[in-house]
Amino acid sequence: MGDDVDILVAAGKALYGERWRSSIARDLATTDRSIRNWMSRVHPMPVHARTKLEALLVERAQLIRIVLETIRA
Repeated sequence: MGDDVDILVAAGKALYGERWRSSIARDLATTDRSIRNWMSRVHPMPVHARTKLEALLVERAQLIRIVLETIRA
């Protein structure tokens, strides 16, 4: 994939769609401004935010897996 910005954008879109910035800021317990700063590389994305982002993706993947299993049953 790429650097933290590429990962943040891809994860944000996968989790929340095209209007992802406010939702991901809320779920990462940060501000929209911090998200913009990470995206413009003013500040690096903190390790704790990357860890939380991974947890959000895993949680969503598990929910999708459950729904798919229900559909296929």
